[in-house]
Amino acid sequence: MRRWDNDERFTGIADASAMEPQVSALLDAMARDGWVTEQPEAHLLPHLRRACGPEWLLTGERLLDDGVYEVTVSLAGDREGVHVHRDVIRLLSAIAESVFFVRQAAPGVFECVTGVLDGDPPGFASHGHMVRLIVT
Repeated sequence: MRRWDNDERFTGIADASAMEPQVSALLDAMARDGWVTEQPEAHLLPHLRRACGPEWLLTGERLLDDGVYEVTVSLAGDREGVHVHRDVIRLLSAIAESVFFVRQAAPGVFECVTGVLDGDPPGFASHGHMVRLIVT
């Protein structure tokens, strides 16, 4: 099966095991009780609001019982020149810490884990955030 519209090779050049230790470290941290920090509305929301600029409207936010901070945004203007996937990652990068993972889980739904792992600069205790950004 093709990986994109003009893919003639149908396979890549390597596996991704070179980065497996880093991904495993993130998974290990995520499994620690208490790793997700409290008060995302204080730690994340101001950065997201600033990052919205004139292009996005932040229309809602709530902390779910499982620790996911759900943020809803919509485009402030027309969609001409907008690349939602890239623009959402730019928006989420405003809250990126030393580890940053984003996945488009469904159309208009982006899930993000960001945080600090043990030993990462600048020396804070390991902690993280889970954000689900929904584009309406």
